Amino acid sequence: MIKILIANPDEFEAKGIQWLIETSISNVKVILGKNSLETLTILENEKPHILIYEMNIGIDDSLLKVIKITEPAIISLTMEATFEAAKKAIDIGTKFLLIKPFSPQELLHHVQTQIRDVIHKHLSLTTESKLLGSPEIEYEDIFINGTKLASPYIFIAFQLEKSYLLSKLNSFLKEYSFPVKPLIFPLNDMTLCVFHSSTSINWSEICQRLLFDWEQREKESICIIINREDHPDLTLHDKYIHTKKMAEVTFFVGYKQVLEFSKELQWQFIDPFLTPNEQKQWIRFLNEGNKEGISDFLVTNFLDISDSYPDPGLLRIRLTSILAQIRRHMKSVNLNDQFFEQEYLHIFDSILYEPVIYRIVQKLIIFISTILDAAGEISKSQHLNIIDQCIHFLELNYWKSELDLTDLANFVGRNASYLSHLFVEKTKKTFREKLNEFRINEAKRLLVETDMSIKEIAILSGFQNQHYFSKVFKKMVNQTPKQYRLLETIENY
Repeated sequence: MIKILIANPDEFEAKGIQWLIETSISNVKVILGKNSLETLTILENEKPHILIYEMNIGIDDSLLKVIKITEPAIISLTMEATFEAAKKAIDIGTKFLLIKPFSPQELLHHVQTQIRDVIHKHLSLTTESKLLGSPEIEYEDIFINGTKLASPYIFIAFQLEKSYLLSKLNSFLKEYSFPVKPLIFPLNDMTLCVFHSSTSINWSEICQRLLFDWEQREKESICIIINREDHPDLTLHDKYIHTKKMAEVTFFVGYKQVLEFSKELQWQFIDPFLTPNEQKQWIRFLNEGNKEGISDFLVTNFLDISDSYPDPGLLRIRLTSILAQIRRHMKSVNLNDQFFEQEYLHIFDSILYEPVIYRIVQKLIIFISTILDAAGEISKSQHLNIIDQCIHFLELNYWKSELDLTDLANFVGRNASYLSHLFVEKTKKTFREKLNEFRINEAKRLLVETDMSIKEIAILSGFQNQHYFSKVFKKMVNQTPKQYRLLETIENY
């Protein structure tokens, strides 16, 4: 297995490169180092074959010494197209220097070139042939493009849902009683077995029995992929590539089953990004809190998929395009605390690495529901805060006879019609009823505590004339101003 170390302080960029390599190249192990200390430790312990080095991570004498000892093939990345950057790259033994921005295909080309060099340098093909137990097939016949035909062989791939159990799977397959002895190729994400084909062997039945035996022993999910292609011009390498592609169908159908293919899988093309109309649709879904619409969209686009499957990589990109819409909505409603940031990053990781699509969709629906509920609570809080501001404004300005709803709307920065609706919803009173409540309370105080005339009290309380004041007072207090003053005076004596 080829080990690749990505030394990059930018976590998102590093994970993006990791995903690109792991989904494009087989039989690799990608490790991330966030700083020079982590990079040094990984170089010492893992001894990676290839180092993808972001030059702004920094390098000291200790790290340089370890690089010279372990001798990884180095691909350096930098934003600076300068002589100094080129010299620094040469000093550490860089094979390729890529200036940002560069295309994913350019990076992959250099990684694949280095992998071929590593294989020729570190692996003895003679030794590999002995390990495989057959002089007919050599290591590079399968994993490096060649001309040896695949017609005498059948390929069966064993893909685990939990890849860290691969060592147990390899041991299990070595011990398993197959009708013919397989050549076993352990890879980083699955194990490939190559058998001499025979028409008398029922491979489907054997794999069903093996599936049962494995799950009885380990209680872990596995999918078995049988590649029955028999095209006369198909090479061993072609058949391996096709088998790897077939194994990706587990992304849609899950594990605990045997899948059989007799021809190369062709992905259905999809646009990996949301169209302008779909973006508008998602903005509307999120602004309206339309959970049902969101769920229907995700199920229709990602779960209701027939036998014509889209490329899982493109599907993951499409999901990140949706996640970008959610991110913008989170910012617009001020969902910035650590909990939502962590949940967002967790969903991002799930989109990149979760092996089954329905789990990604399930997690995404739950996350969006949480976001919408939290946004709703913030909206309610903001509405209450607006009403608090309104009440405070009325307390300070009720005495102004010309005060109206437009003044209040301008104060809180809201549309007058919307504010009128919100005022009734939150206080159960209209703007005018609440304003008159403040004015009448002040009038009651002046009637009891002063000897002012009814006309003077009306004006000081914010009413334009005595007649309207008396009418409102009678309606709210069930007494005229004079009656109220007389009864309150008697009670106080």
